[in-house]
Amino acid sequence: MNCTALPSWEPHVPRGLLRVVEASCCEEYVLCFEAAQFFVRRVTGQGAYEETARGPYARAAAVWGELAGRHVCRNQTGDLGT
Repeated sequence: MNCTALPSWEPHVPRGLLRVVEASCCEEYVLCFEAAQFFVRRVTGQGAYEETARGPYARAAAVWGELAGRHVCRNQTGDLGT
């Protein structure tokens, strides 16, 4: 998946019980299931939630995989103790 083709981020409007399917290492990107749809959620700098790629699992999981795979963990500092 080419991230330049990602849909835009929109405010997350709760539609029912939210379930977390998978999360990146520091939870910057979270693959969620809600109201019979999957989507990727993130927190904004103001503490609000945004979502992208709402729809079938395959689409949302592909977007989540791309985002999670390329982000830099904000909790990582220096070396890993090796």
